[in-house]
Amino acid sequence: MTKQKKKILAVDDDPTALRALSQILTQKGYDVSTAPDGETSLSLLQDQEFDLAILDVTLPDLSGFDICRRIRKDSRTHDMPVIFLTAKGRLMDMAEGDDAGSDLYLIKPVLATKLINMVGMFLSTESPLVKKRKESRESGNS
Repeated sequence: MTKQKKKILAVDDDPTALRALSQILTQKGYDVSTAPDGETSLSLLQDQEFDLAILDVTLPDLSGFDICRRIRKDSRTHDMPVIFLTAKGRLMDMAEGDDAGSDLYLIKPVLATKLINMVGMFLSTESPLVKKRKESRESGNS
């Protein structure tokens, strides 16, 4: 029996950054779907199940913060880990990311090894972060 590949949704309006991100994740064995904007990402989230989302903050239509809030409100996706990968590194941006429900806020540029390690941590079934979120959702503290 083959192990199911973990599916990642990567959202960035910079085609070069999106291609690089997709290539890094695909080389590590992940199944990556990409979206250049918020609306495309939301339709992908409706049509498919993902194990993790990596969002840029600045997008042409919806912000990454808006997408994250919608992910948290949807019963199908509210437990999915969300990582922001963005050039917006001000404290107020990071606070808004936290408020929107992100699990991690990474500021570009980020080393590929760090990104891969963080993604692997969130996708591990043994991840304390994944367990904590599940437990808090099950006890109704969302």
